[in-house]
Amino acid sequence: MTDELIPALPEENLRWRVAGVEDADWFWRSGQMSVDCISTMLSIAKTSFVDYSRALEFGCGSGRILLHMKEIGEQIELYGCDIDPESIGWATANVPWVTFAVNDGLPPLDYPDHHFDLVFNQSVFTHLNEDYQDAWLSELQRIVKPGGMLVLSVSGHHPFFSLMETWRDANVDTTEIEEAYRTKGIIFIEDDMWINGPFPDFYHSTFHNPAYIFDHWSKFFEIKAYVPRGSLDFQDYLLLQRR
Repeated sequence: MTDELIPALPEENLRWRVAGVEDADWFWRSGQMSVDCISTMLSIAKTSFVDYSRALEFGCGSGRILLHMKEIGEQIELYGCDIDPESIGWATANVPWVTFAVNDGLPPLDYPDHHFDLVFNQSVFTHLNEDYQDAWLSELQRIVKPGGMLVLSVSGHHPFFSLMETWRDANVDTTEIEEAYRTKGIIFIEDDMWINGPFPDFYHSTFHNPAYIFDHWSKFFEIKAYVPRGSLDFQDYLLLQRR
């Protein structure tokens, strides 16, 4: 990728909020990688982005993914929402093929019932506790049309056990948290890199045992596919359908 092909990008602090690093090259390249990962998930349903007339990126940040979707945005209605007003401000000014909105930490979103054919994201439910997740799963159920699709990411076995290995190398006893991961199935860690960060106090680090996803998320949506490390070879991707 040459510099000439990279458009104006958000400033360093906005890139860090979305990508976890300030590096402009990774911000740009990973956005296209995420588009490709979501496209792969949609191909499981034998569809592509342009088969959905109205799509929402839920938790879009400053547009890391949507920056790469100009051609798609010329064929379908694209929307993006996020809790970060500064990121949405930048995206609104620089990604004109998308309609953006700021949302609160809890529902509702400012969209009608059954408004979207497709909702997608990367790394939103990886930062919310169980109560917040259930609230948002219910809200996504409200705004997605019957038969509509969702592509959502979670931090499953690979991110969780990678973190446990790091902790053990630092002489941290991980026995209790690993047992909770196996039995409860969802772990919310508040003592993380997001303390005193740019996001609200509810925003931290969440890990999902896949068994929990199949047991609990199936109450909200039909699970069509679960792909370990399907999102940037790190988080797991789910293909869901509204009944």
